Amino acid sequence: MNCDLTKIVALVIPCATTLAFMAPLTVAQAQSGGKSTADGVFTAEQAKNGERAYQANCATCHGYDLHSGDAEAPDLTEGPFKYAWGGRTIADQFELIRNSMPFRNPRSLDDQTYLDIVTYILQFNGISGGKEKLTPDPQKLKEITIEIPSN
Repeated sequence: MNCDLTKIVALVIPCATTLAFMAPLTVAQAQSGGKSTADGVFTAEQAKNGERAYQANCATCHGYDLHSGDAEAPDLTEGPFKYAWGGRTIADQFELIRNSMPFRNPRSLDDQTYLDIVTYILQFNGISGGKEKLTPDPQKLKEITIEIPSN
């Protein structure tokens, strides 16, 4: 798959602007006593399903190990993950991915699959799951802040 830089930039700028406006909401949610990913908000099985979906739909551009081999697609691990995901809500990342990916075919997967991909990315980056399956309930997803592990 060839990832066209101008089209990616056209997608990234509106998404970045949206996230910039959403950041204060994220802080307010965290201060209001909402959950965080440190509370184990998804299951290991869900992340495993997300891994399969990621490999089938995302890895071509973002890398099979979440380290992009394509200069036009961001890594989804380490520094880029911490900067882009830390402090935001699950809803923020779910909506961003659902509305922009797969490249040239956004919203082509069902909501649970998009959410499972998010849980895989979280687990890959050291965030542990729990016992309750995360569902694509917009209100609940807005209440869960992504907390990056300190290690």
